Amino acid sequence: MKKIYLYLFLSLCLGLFCNADASCNCSRNHHYNCPHTHSTSNGSSQPVYLVRTEHNSSEEKFPNCAKHYMKTETTINHYSDGSRRTYINSTVYNQDGSVLASDCNKVSHVFNKNNHYFIICKNRSGCSIINSKGETLTNKNYSNIEELKENRYLVKYDKKFGIIDINENIITPVKYQKFQKISKDTFVTRLNGYYGILDIENNVLVKNDCEKIKPIHDAILIKRYGKYGLCNLEGKMLFATEFNKIKKLGEYILIEKDRKYQVLDYKGNMISDLKFKKVKLERNTLFGYIGKEKIRI
Repeated sequence: MKKIYLYLFLSLCLGLFCNADASCNCSRNHHYNCPHTHSTSNGSSQPVYLVRTEHNSSEEKFPNCAKHYMKTETTINHYSDGSRRTYINSTVYNQDGSVLASDCNKVSHVFNKNNHYFIICKNRSGCSIINSKGETLTNKNYSNIEELKENRYLVKYDKKFGIIDINENIITPVKYQKFQKISKDTFVTRLNGYYGILDIENNVLVKNDCEKIKPIHDAILIKRYGKYGLCNLEGKMLFATEFNKIKKLGEYILIEKDRKYQVLDYKGNMISDLKFKKVKLERNTLFGYIGKEKIRI
């Protein structure tokens, strides 16, 4: 009888311990009898158990690189509610089998002046750049590093974006809340709630004083002081911010001012100098209306 009470007591303690922390590590330690909990639609909590675990191993070579290779161990935990968690552990090796980097969850191989470098990301220490000797070239633990082109890397640190080179020299200050690529070397940025456009070398093409910037076909819509304008993918202004509305119509772009429309192609080039009261696309044919007159554009 004492053994039964002891068993019940220990089971209760184990259950309280596991459910006390939402980040319970039972899945990592393969404790099949340790439940997670989650809320159902009626608000009640039900235990979720680890059902099975898959282990996969792979080995791969990096493109255009015969000096290094990588081995990856993947663990997938399947739970009773149908969910799953995936854990990745990659190790980078030199050609002779020596370890260059370990415990990585993401690895990218990059070149700079024909030298080999790696962007490595770890769960605990973030992302960094290392050379072929395993030496770390970056001082900060970035939450993400992405190669834009040779010797230019988009980084994220403390929820802000910027661009550095291979030696962590600052190309674009790490201060932007948004950094969206719109062409090969051009980006939409957000700073203190306002949008702008700059290129990969930190040349400002459109100042961060716009309320809105977004792609529209192969052009970029800009909203400033409540008015709309248009620029191309390189940030060159096509139409100043003086229009009441700019919108898509099929593969065309319409600009409206004083309740009159003009028609542009998908790149923002003017198709017709006429100003129409209304524009319609009928069976892939564009028509404009001036008064009651219908004109094919």
